[in-house]
Amino acid sequence: MKSLSISILALEETMVYTLAGPHDIFSSIHLFNQSSQVDKNYFTSSPHIVGPQKGLITCYNGLAINCQKSLEEVNHTDLIIIPSLELPDEPILHKYPELKNWLINHYRQGTTIACICLGSFLLAETGLLDHKICTTHWAFTQRMQTTFPTLEIHSDKIITEQNNLICSGGATSWQDLTSYLLKKFTNAEKAREINNFFLLNSHEDGQTPFTDLLNISFANDLVIQKTCDWINNNLNSPDLLRTSIQLSALTERTYKRRFKQATGLSPLEYIQNIRIEHAKKQLENTQKNIQTISEDINYTDGSYFRRLFKRKTGMTAQTYRKRFSTLNPAKNHLKK
Repeated sequence: MKSLSISILALEETMVYTLAGPHDIFSSIHLFNQSSQVDKNYFTSSPHIVGPQKGLITCYNGLAINCQKSLEEVNHTDLIIIPSLELPDEPILHKYPELKNWLINHYRQGTTIACICLGSFLLAETGLLDHKICTTHWAFTQRMQTTFPTLEIHSDKIITEQNNLICSGGATSWQDLTSYLLKKFTNAEKAREINNFFLLNSHEDGQTPFTDLLNISFANDLVIQKTCDWINNNLNSPDLLRTSIQLSALTERTYKRRFKQATGLSPLEYIQNIRIEHAKKQLENTQKNIQTISEDINYTDGSYFRRLFKRKTGMTAQTYRKRFSTLNPAKNHLKK
């Protein structure tokens, strides 16, 4: 089997651990091959760190990375990985104009391009993602959709792929992406063996359980922001929606329209989201039973709360508590 040629892009904005993680795995495949007692049909890979220029660059938070190759030295590569980036105020390609043609030309030659977390913004700037599915970190979905309105963004997904353009959401999703790439370029059994050898983690539930349901902007609508603040502080008040409309001094129709324009949500969706966020905190930090938590956020119908919780978070309340509770130490922790 020929060695998979990998170019991992390094820029001054690069978050180094999203570069170093995939690089360490792909450059250490020989360790797995040496330990394998079953399959001698080895998978090998040849990763290189590639930058605008060859040599040392200082990346995000002052960490230095040695670029083993410059862009112009890469004549052929099977795979390009774009790590996560700190997003500047202006488009990334304004600073690195040579990157656009480099990425597009390699893609047209058959290279697969994969990006991690906010690296998707760089890929989107090239135009290659236009009218295609993609993902990014859930907290930056609104910014990405506004900046690139033709993209079909699935912020609940950890991995998306269309036409050999692969995106992963969240910086630690470099592990999910590495696992995905191993499967893509080998097979499911080989990928599983390598995953197990390196103890790669998987966000099998996607990004939804981690999403802050209140990560919204108010589009400078102070009236709507004021009513949202009131809702936040009076969650157990009866008839939240009607009272918030009255506080706004707007007609019901105008209030709902402005609320949607300002937040991207209907008032009812916002109320549901804030209640579910309160429930998540109680599941994480208390031992209250689920019915009590449901009643605490003014849902007397426990079955309705359970259905709503699963729809909003992608998992049951019990599963969420088991995974995220701060009160239950993991079974594989050893402490004396």
